[in-house]
Amino acid sequence: MNRIVNAIKGRLPAHFADRMEERIGGLRDFERLESHDSSALTITCDDSARRDQDIVSVLDSQNLKGVISVSPDLVGTDGFLDYAALRDMQAGGHELAFHGNDHSPFTDIHPLRKLTDSVAEGLSRLQDQGLSTQTVVYPCGNNNRRIRQALAPFFRAGVSTWFGVNSGKRINRYSIRRVPFGAYASQHAPSEHWYRDMIDVALREPRWIILMLHPGSTEHTPDHTAMLQRLTQYALERGLPIRSVSEHLDTLQPEPVRGNDHFQAGVS
Repeated sequence: MNRIVNAIKGRLPAHFADRMEERIGGLRDFERLESHDSSALTITCDDSARRDQDIVSVLDSQNLKGVISVSPDLVGTDGFLDYAALRDMQAGGHELAFHGNDHSPFTDIHPLRKLTDSVAEGLSRLQDQGLSTQTVVYPCGNNNRRIRQALAPFFRAGVSTWFGVNSGKRINRYSIRRVPFGAYASQHAPSEHWYRDMIDVALREPRWIILMLHPGSTEHTPDHTAMLQRLTQYALERGLPIRSVSEHLDTLQPEPVRGNDHFQAGVS
């Protein structure tokens, strides 16, 4: 668990170059996601730590569905959920997302063919355990144009650690932004009022807010879990839908062409 925490802390500032590459290069056809004036709140838990069960309990108490990110090599090891628990979560309607086999950043895996082979193998392992995934949550958030194109045939969407609320007419389907909650929310942790303001804005104009949680980190406390319950209740009372990634995608538009017939390893 400490290896994962340190890797994320060390790599968060490095996303600037990849974000600039996206801005300069623009969105390709397979990346474009039309918002259609639709707002939602999504709760994601990275790493499938055992303490994710606390978040699932909060969601279950309100009949809500969240997203749990899974790395097959970590399942059942110290501090992480086992396959039986993950199957129970999926049976309860929660979405499972692929989080790499061992949480190694995808940008560290070369060549691209090795990455795609690794992803295919990891998805097969999950399938053998009765688990299905349609979304990738990039380990440490690392992604770039080549990685997004290589992985698009495997997934409906890709979720990053890039800070932001997804807004505007077009969103990058394979680099969806998130807002940290609890762990990694900066040394000046946003207040409950700050998150409520974000929800209020989403009620006035299209916003897809995705909260990024790491319940397995010591930075995520029981107070954060209690705050999350209050925030989800606040959103529900005001009419903001709370959906998993796949649930929200279902409301937006038909599936894109994901075959990437023009993809060649190492070429974007």
